Amino acid sequence: MSMRDLFLMVGLLFQTAKLRRKQLWHSSSSKRQLGRRGSLVTISRQTAINTRSLIYRKFKLPLDHWRLTDPKAPAEFSRTARRAADVIGVALAEPGSPKKTRDRSVIFYDTNEFDLYRNNFILRTRTPLLRGCSAHQELVFKFRHPDRHTTVSVDPRPIAEIPHTIRFKEQVLPALRNQLGIRSIFWHGCKIFERCELENLPYGTLAKVFPVLRHLGVDPNACLKAVNGLIVDESLLEIGTLNFVEGVAAKALISLWRVGPGQRALTSEFSFQIKFDPVRTNIRQIRSLSESFYLELQSRLAGWTAAGSTKVHEVYHLGQTVEPTRAQAGSMTPV
Repeated sequence: MSMRDLFLMVGLLFQTAKLRRKQLWHSSSSKRQLGRRGSLVTISRQTAINTRSLIYRKFKLPLDHWRLTDPKAPAEFSRTARRAADVIGVALAEPGSPKKTRDRSVIFYDTNEFDLYRNNFILRTRTPLLRGCSAHQELVFKFRHPDRHTTVSVDPRPIAEIPHTIRFKEQVLPALRNQLGIRSIFWHGCKIFERCELENLPYGTLAKVFPVLRHLGVDPNACLKAVNGLIVDESLLEIGTLNFVEGVAAKALISLWRVGPGQRALTSEFSFQIKFDPVRTNIRQIRSLSESFYLELQSRLAGWTAAGSTKVHEVYHLGQTVEPTRAQAGSMTPV
């Protein structure tokens, strides 16, 4: 393919598009099987992770979303989080601005056979819902896996000169089977701040933009659709700022995802993300404080937490009878 053809194709994908807010919710009587086929990525460019770059760790605690429908719930949760922080010796400061929710629209895209998800890839757009002004769409393409080395080896970069950022992140989740503890999922992702239209885009076109997708054996004519026809409305509430050590702080957030005509609650979670320079920060200290706070909060929120999967898992498995993804099959971990 010539460079001219490549850029024409990329321009088609990342053209300026009107954000379509039509309701994609639909009820489907057929239940899709998320079986495994093809092979995991067999050819990928090695992407070096600079040991001097920032380290990202995002802690997520799934919550019982029905508890958050109570107007008093956020205040009660904040008090519990503050007590947990006091016990560990972490400061939880009040939010910088009055407590208010931020709303975003989130859409996941995949083929009808969920080829991306079953090969541990995620493609989604996220757009802030702002009144009276245009919002910037954020596109994220990432590979997720419970093994760090496998995740690092997969290169999510687009082939063309599309402005993007690359990030490698550890996602910390509760241990399985309602046991107190932690487990990790790693993701290697590409973020693009360009408005794009992904609905009905052929998989083959997407694979020309992201070379890592070319070796999965997926039908190039399979078109992308919003996963399960869903537009997710996400509400974020900042309850404060966690200060672990000097220079390492994290916003403490509660998120609630709603879907469908009735905007019914689908899933919710508490989260905070730390990022730090391993050269300038005491890694052992920051890991100890952040993990101790997370475990203390788990123990104090026994009646709040939800058994264990991720928000992405909930979107893909809504009304589905599923088989494990490749990562799940290898680790029995919901991702």
